[in-house]
Amino acid sequence: MKQFAPIIVPIIIGGVAGASAQVNKPPNFDPEVKWQIEIQATIDPMAPLTPTDALVWDVDLYHVSRHPEVVTYLRDNIPGVNIICYFNAGLVQDSDCDWDDWQRPEYIGLLGEYYENNPDTGERWVNIRNQTGIDRIRRRVRLAAQLGCDGVDPDNIDGYNDDTGFDLTAADYINFVTQLAQEAHSLTTTRSFTLLIGQKNAAELVPDLQPVLDFAVLEDCKNLLQEADRAFCADFQPYIANTTQTKPVFSIEYPTSLRDPAAPQQCRATGADQAQYEASCANDTVPDGPLGNYRFSEILKLRDEGDEATELNGCTQYCVPEGEDPVSGVVVTAINSDLEGDDCTATGEEDSLAGLKTRFLRFFSA
Repeated sequence: MKQFAPIIVPIIIGGVAGASAQVNKPPNFDPEVKWQIEIQATIDPMAPLTPTDALVWDVDLYHVSRHPEVVTYLRDNIPGVNIICYFNAGLVQDSDCDWDDWQRPEYIGLLGEYYENNPDTGERWVNIRNQTGIDRIRRRVRLAAQLGCDGVDPDNIDGYNDDTGFDLTAADYINFVTQLAQEAHSLTTTRSFTLLIGQKNAAELVPDLQPVLDFAVLEDCKNLLQEADRAFCADFQPYIANTTQTKPVFSIEYPTSLRDPAAPQQCRATGADQAQYEASCANDTVPDGPLGNYRFSEILKLRDEGDEATELNGCTQYCVPEGEDPVSGVVVTAINSDLEGDDCTATGEEDSLAGLKTRFLRFFSA
């Protein structure tokens, strides 16, 4: 989820428009909808849920695989909720439910360099130019539909900015994500809608991907952290302005003052300080405004600062209407890190002959 400076990619991939055709979108999935994202740890299904007025939730696919009751918990508490399942698309990591399957001899060559060349991350880039590599990630899309997700949020689709070990290009990722979109749109969810799929960051790919995707998830698009060479919110306005079907854009900002200095993994009770809150929550009220975030769904979260337990955890602050106390926007979604080590109920391998063999061997070795 790390950001890089956007690059210009003048690429046209032919024959991909059909990936977004015939999308049956569920209700409550429109611009400005209130949302929540919790992918650091599993939502605690035994605790009271907050917030209950967020109609879109972005949760980790493998948290749901380990605890499918999270889907029931969200649906019981929020009628009409749309559940997006996040997964790592460009990388695989040692905590993934299908990690063991990637270690089989026929697949091990599909894994390249470690993320940021750091083995401690446990994440390795996938050769998404290779069709077998693409097909294995497509299984994650099918798993999401199987588990009851309404959409998928595939991350790390910008490996052309990193040393993947495969010299992958932006064109490779456009082809890759387009195939994932075709897979998603061929599936019907448990609620009888089309499985939706979004774009995570990678602003330079918007011209090619917006026509075939259903929403976007952005981090620090205002560039308040100064990690890119420019703000890029406006690059995603085509999602909002789509004349066929307006598509939501979910935007995350990371005000450092939201963190409690006495308890770094928690929210500061008063939320972000006034200057950072105002900068993070500033939004355009007209389509061609200077910030480029007209009708975005905004949320403020904690950012990993050397402690992964804080990255996109339950701490949240919402932008409240002018005149209301910003403190009223601070909420904490209950999570339970003790659930992380539980076995996966499904890995995505179940729909392949190799997966059936793996399950057979696991059963008799148990």
